[in-house]
Order: sequence, then structure tokens, then C-alpha cells
Amino acid sequence: MASPAPEKRGELPHLEAAVAAMEERQAALLEALAPRRASLPLRFWRQQAHFTTPAERDIASKALMAGTAPMARIMERLGVGATQLAERLGADEAAVEELIAHPRSAPLVMLDAEDALALTDAAAEQARSDAIEVLSTPASAAGTPSLRFFRPPGLGLGTTAAELYPVLWGLVERTGPEAQPLDGIVFPKLEHPEEVDFVHDMLSEAEGALGIPLGSIRTAYLVESGWAASQLDRIAIRAADRLCALIFGLADYSADLGLSSIANDHPVADWARAQIINVAAGVGVPAIDGMTLAYPVADPHLDAAANKERFLERMALVYRDAVRARELGMLGKWVGHPAQLFAVLLAYDAAMTPEALEIEAAKLDAYSQSVHGEGKGATMIEGVMSDRATDRHARTVLRQAVAMGRFDVPRARELGVIDAAELAEAEAAARTQEGGH
Repeated sequence: MASPAPEKRGELPHLEAAVAAMEERQAALLEALAPRRASLPLRFWRQQAHFTTPAERDIASKALMAGTAPMARIMERLGVGATQLAERLGADEAAVEELIAHPRSAPLVMLDAEDALALTDAAAEQARSDAIEVLSTPASAAGTPSLRFFRPPGLGLGTTAAELYPVLWGLVERTGPEAQPLDGIVFPKLEHPEEVDFVHDMLSEAEGALGIPLGSIRTAYLVESGWAASQLDRIAIRAADRLCALIFGLADYSADLGLSSIANDHPVADWARAQIINVAAGVGVPAIDGMTLAYPVADPHLDAAANKERFLERMALVYRDAVRARELGMLGKWVGHPAQLFAVLLAYDAAMTPEALEIEAAKLDAYSQSVHGEGKGATMIEGVMSDRATDRHARTVLRQAVAMGRFDVPRARELGVIDAAELAEAEAAARTQEGGH
């Protein structure tokens, strides 16, 4: 039996028209998805330590103006030398000596009008007054200026606007709308995406009323509950237009879940950290670890030798916690004491030595030569497979370094790590870093 004749094929669709149609749909999709990722100014990548302080004038002023400066006096009082501290931390002795000799400001200072204050009208009124005074104080000449944040009460306390709005109105009265110094708010106890809408609307209403540029007050959200952790992707997408950080609130999270203790290395806490790290990266903001609750302070019931050992143990603990957070992918950590600030800065500095940054820059040079000089995509750089993904990683590291004033600005621009619009801010960070040294 003869085989059936093949069916006659019709004319092929026009290839270029088919591609053009899909490219148009692709562009529309990307435009629709773009608001799910934050557009974060360079300075907000400078969040290696959040120094949290009660909104009390004297304490908050010291946190903002002194930074790590009290460390030399603390060590002298306890009889601790740089060599001994470096050995206990496992840190580079030269780096310890450098930070003692040249104190640095906290990358971010947050004045707390929530957990750190008594729930009384008098305490709240004094906190508002103190916050306005401290936040409007001009930055000191030396060192990179701290980002300035305020934490109002969460929605559950019912006084969010009553505490936040007077601070915003008071700052604008002192400085004018264009110069108001508040970089953002840290918002606590957030659990649902709908609450983001309320917070952002509250800020937009205030900015509009006061003449503050719309969207200039950023938000950092504390992840402190099971609901917040389980809905974090939806919360972050909803918050992307103002979001600048996601922060792990370990103590409240442990309370919400009914954990038997507030344990930094609890497996469920690490699950929450992983959620925060992944979602923060997805939306394009830093993930920030919670505080080490054991402060390196003296106990009046102990003698000098015991207090010295207590200090060294607790400094080693916060340093280890910071290194662990850094290695997990968190770009910063909360601190509540200048000695903790000292340890956390050391931990994050250890990953950004000039030698380490030069290695990252060399990767960009080598990959660029591979692509543009040799026409290759994936290549080997010093025996390591390198491609667009490894190039992207090096750029991320160097961008953080530029934000901290730790990498040469003209070279960063030449490598494409920052763009022309970011030059002025990068140069300011570099100048203040040099001024502090």
C-alpha cells in the first residue's frame, strides 16, 4: 500500500513580527514588575550597625555624636589592651588599634520611642522633645555621618501618629522641609501587608502637608512575629517604594512563637533569618540582624578581674554573632552599646579589607577583558569559573564598600559599580572616611 501524500504546509508566520510582539509583552511585564524592587540610594547600603538608643537627650546625643569614641576609656577602665582584645575576638590587632585610635560614627542611629520608653504621657512627651533636638543636631565634622532614624510605637499601641507626627512637625519647624534630617523610620510590630499601606499613607500625608519631598522618608520594618515572617514577601513588595531594610527582632519573635528562651542560634530563628535574607535580597534592600542582648558592661557585684573577663567574653560573643550574621548574608546588626558597635564594625570591616576589595575589583577587570577583549562569556579567572553571575557578586560587594567610603570612587565609576548620579554621595563618603582617619 502506498504511503499517504504529505500534507501541504502553510506559509510560516513572519519571524520578526512574532519576536517584536513578544518583546513588547516582555517590556510591559518588566515595567509592571519593577515597583516590586526598591530603588535604594547609595547611602542606605551603609547599615553595617544600627545603634539603637532610647529617645532620651543625653543618651541619644552620645550615640549620635560619639560612636565608638568611648571604647578607649572603657578598655582603660577595665585594664584591657588592644592585643588582648584582638586575641579574644580573633580579630586583626592592627584593625583593633586603628579603630581605637580613630573612632567612627555609627552607620545608623535609631531613637526608640517604643520599647525603650515607659508607657506614660510624660515619658512620651519628653521623648518627642528630645528626639527633635537630637535628630536636628548638625553632624560632627569627622567621620561618615550617621543615618538618622526614629522608631514610633507600633499600630497596636494606638499612638503611632500621635508620637511620629509631632517629631516630623518639630523637625521641619527647626530645619525647614528641604533640610529636615530624618532619613527614615524603623517600624515595629508590623504583621500584615495592609498595615504597610497605612504607614506609607501616613508618611505621604505628612510629607505633603509639610512640604517634604514625597517619598524621602524611608521605612525599615522589624520582623518580630510569625505572621510577619510568613507573609514577608507580600509585605516587602507592598513596601518597596519606601523600603530600606528588613530587620530581625529576635526577642519579640521568640515571644510570639512561645520559644523557651531568646536564643540567637535557635533553628527557628535561623529559619526566620533565612526568610529575611532572601526577601530583602529579592526586593533589593539590606537584611539586618537583631541585637546580642548580653551587653559588655560591668557588674557591680563582681571584682575587677571578673568584670574584665565578663567584658572580654561578651565582646567575643557579639563579635561572633556579627561574623555569623555577615556570613549568612545579613548586611548589618543592631547594637545598643558603644562597645558592641566597636565589635560589629570590626566584624564587618574584616570582610572589606583593601586586599579583599582589590581581589573583587580585579575580577571585574578580568571578566571585562574576557568579554570585550576575547569575546568570551564564561571564563576562568585564577582557576575559578567566572561569568556574569560572579561579576554581579563582585559589583555588589564593591558597591557596599563605596557606600562606606572604603573603595576608590573614580575606580568604582570606571568599573561601573556606581553611576554618574551617585558620584557626589560616594565622594562625600570617601572624604568623611578619610577625615575620620
